Amino acid sequence: MKIRPDDQWRWYFDPEHSRVMLDLANGMVFRSCFPARMLTDYAVTMEEMSFSVDDAALFYTFEEHLRRIDKMAPAFRAELALNGVVALRFMKPQMPKSWYFSHFSLIEKPEHGEIIQLKLQDSGTEALFMVAEVGHNASLCLLAQQKLEMHDRVMNFCDPIKVMNDRIMPYAEPIQSSIYDRAI
Repeated sequence: MKIRPDDQWRWYFDPEHSRVMLDLANGMVFRSCFPARMLTDYAVTMEEMSFSVDDAALFYTFEEHLRRIDKMAPAFRAELALNGVVALRFMKPQMPKSWYFSHFSLIEKPEHGEIIQLKLQDSGTEALFMVAEVGHNASLCLLAQQKLEMHDRVMNFCDPIKVMNDRIMPYAEPIQSSIYDRAI
């Protein structure tokens, strides 16, 4: 099912789940993945609020970039895009945790929604992320794969981490092999 933002969508904070929620006005409710401790005071105390034109623009920007990941189902793209909007609008500032990742300096400054790769310093494992918030020196990224095992923690789909921009690698789309690619 593909979702499309409209003027009936409403943000609110649900104290029972301790999460920012989005009423999609068709009997569906989206629950963000970020606990209250990661959210600004404004997010935790807000009254019901409309999903704005800016929110919709961000959602479409994130979703468009996520289409580059062929294997990602539309429902996961929508979930990651909506969590990206929540991260940008309602999350407290994070400190970078760049020590997990290898230095790499091809991208000067990423763009909102860009799909990037980070390479773990200890194992060399590469992981996919979506840039949710761009900073001059560091950017907030959300994990765009099921999980990432690090030496002292496990990240799950949509988990945020802020990293210095010099750790970001451009996403290299997998090459599809076909019989036409083989030498004759």
